[in-house]
Amino acid sequence: MITDAGRAAIEAAAQLHVEAVRELFLDHVTPAELRTLADISGRVVAKLDDDPT
Repeated sequence: MITDAGRAAIEAAAQLHVEAVRELFLDHVTPAELRTLADISGRVVAKLDDDPT
């Protein structure tokens, strides 16, 4: 469970986090590379969803 203070901290950091991810990562990969990353991530998440632990 997240506290009100925790939620406020996340909300305060969200915009800076989004800007940093864009500047440091997304601005340096092509749309095709992003699609590849999405495909790989989808397979990893599907495997995690199959994990019985």
